[in-house]
Amino acid sequence: MAFRVSSILRQELKLRPAYELALRSSCLQLVLARWGLETAALMGLGGDQTANDDGRKVRAVEAITAAMYESGLDEHATKAEKDMLEKPYRSWEYNDYVYGDHWESFGVLQWILGRQHTIPAYYSNFDRAKLFQSSGIMPADPSTVEKFVGPFMSSQHTIEAQQLQREVDVSEAWVWRARAQVLLGLREEIDSAKSTLSGDQESPLETTLRAKHIPNSLRKMAADMPKTIPLAAKRAHARGLVESLEGGDFAIAVELKGDSDAVTTSVPYANLDQQHLDAIRKIAESRFLAFAWSLEKASDWDIGKVGELVSINPISSVWTPNDS
Repeated sequence: MAFRVSSILRQELKLRPAYELALRSSCLQLVLARWGLETAALMGLGGDQTANDDGRKVRAVEAITAAMYESGLDEHATKAEKDMLEKPYRSWEYNDYVYGDHWESFGVLQWILGRQHTIPAYYSNFDRAKLFQSSGIMPADPSTVEKFVGPFMSSQHTIEAQQLQREVDVSEAWVWRARAQVLLGLREEIDSAKSTLSGDQESPLETTLRAKHIPNSLRKMAADMPKTIPLAAKRAHARGLVESLEGGDFAIAVELKGDSDAVTTSVPYANLDQQHLDAIRKIAESRFLAFAWSLEKASDWDIGKVGELVSINPISSVWTPNDS
């Protein structure tokens, strides 16, 4: 019988109990409901505001906060989540608005729980309207939280192990590629910093790497990224973790709007502008956090700690040997 190296580089994926995922998903939904109100106010999407309009939204905010406590979700929410919900309307700060990145985490949790049929491509977002409706939760009504969570208290996960493993592998591939792009752009700074680091004060480079959640163990690979990325892309495509390649890189589908119908084409990952690179990185990180937490590879629900985790599998799916 042939010896398969991959057999010792795989571990059975064990999910937290379904009810834990349902509770975490419910906490996210309440905070994201508040995020929607605060974002609309920040961007002036409400049009001409009146005192009555503002009053209704204040009451909506208060109702969401009350629902957290009345449903018992305050025992499962993070400190940051409770702090955000307890703040008065229109008093959020920058770090609070960033919580909107968790829409993708919310989507993954709902997918694991069977409330979403598919996970979109990693350059696309979940449909937020459909996602919000998938739980049946009305954020200001605590009874709907109980109706959503209740069935999961005594039920087991129904997701197939092979399906879960594949989506974890895909997530790892895309988070690896996102990190590789950060290192690619900073490789000269990282190389020069090796001889200039001194003292206890964090350098601007270190601040950037930490903010973009780059594990320390990957930083030494920065200089080799121009050669490593094409190799990783080829392996990811061969394993079915990315649908197609473009220019020896992960292919990203983009829509070009012309005078008539829009045309979809593919571009190499590295050719995207910084705004789109950041957007795709955040999608990958948010989904990766959801998988890592659900599989107890991350003990805390904290996007800031994603940089402490290189992979969910013992070795990233990009580099795991094939079974065949």
